[in-house]
Amino acid sequence: MDKKDILFLRNMLLVRRNDILDRVNLFVSAWKNIEHAIEVEEEAQKASIAEPYDRLDETRKNEVRQIDLALSKMAVGDYGICESCGDDISKRRLEALPWARLCVDCAKEFERRHESLPRTSEILTTAQLPDRYRELSAERIVRLIEDQFHKNRQIDMTGIRTSLRRGFVYLEGTVSTELEHQAVLQLLTGTLGFFSVVDRLEVEELSSDKTENRQGPDEAEEDQDELQADQEELTEDLFDTHKEEGFYSTSDGPAHYEDNM
Repeated sequence: MDKKDILFLRNMLLVRRNDILDRVNLFVSAWKNIEHAIEVEEEAQKASIAEPYDRLDETRKNEVRQIDLALSKMAVGDYGICESCGDDISKRRLEALPWARLCVDCAKEFERRHESLPRTSEILTTAQLPDRYRELSAERIVRLIEDQFHKNRQIDMTGIRTSLRRGFVYLEGTVSTELEHQAVLQLLTGTLGFFSVVDRLEVEELSSDKTENRQGPDEAEEDQDELQADQEELTEDLFDTHKEEGFYSTSDGPAHYEDNM
């Protein structure tokens, strides 16, 4: 795949990730709205009613982890390579499943043998720092990275947020151009030698291009209606459960999962 294909797929991943977060926020908002209307019941009842929402949240957690792993591979140049045979994953497969870790043939073989790859959550919590940083605290490493950003004239630190969690450097926020974005990655993976980077940076010039080619007002309004419908459907489901089971508790709402990422 060429650079243009990678950028296209990266945008797909970021858009999907943002969409998941937006929808989870809607669910949380709906939950809070209902919170004031229903009384808290016994612990056993609370556990049984919270379980479906815990599963719902875990599904979204898993998808975000898969997206983050794909973004990490893009940052270090390993994206699109099958984790089993080492061959390139086809562009067609990645367009359909941009976080795919296996090529089609290996995926079929894994399914036939009932095998699976290491869980994404395990990979995102087992990264090793380069030897030169292992004796430093997370705060010291982040300061070191930010100092290097400040010294680089191609990089504007204004919109960049850096953190270090379990061996991974996380980049969030925005940069103005793809050139600046590449300067950030080159500094981290080349100059500083980090090989575990989750790159969530959005590029403003690419976002502007997407906005210009985005759907018109009518389609945008349809998307907003769909999100509103999701919230209304959740509200109806919660009240239906209350009616059918005779109880409902709101003390255990869906957890915000960014801290676990």
